[in-house]
Amino acid sequence: MASKPPYPREAHIVKKEKGPAGKAKTVYELRADHPHPNTFISEHDTEQEALDSKERYEDESKS
Repeated sequence: MASKPPYPREAHIVKKEKGPAGKAKTVYELRADHPHPNTFISEHDTEQEALDSKERYEDESKS
């Protein structure tokens, strides 16, 4: 199990297309640089869900 990263935490959102051409679905991945560069944290169906997750990840008071 990975350790909890220290604060302040920083994450970024990556927009990706998943699935075969013509039927691809857009997903939003939350990624951070702990414990390794570009570590996958979570995947979301909407950009707003990803932004909410990013806020929770970065805000120490919400841990």
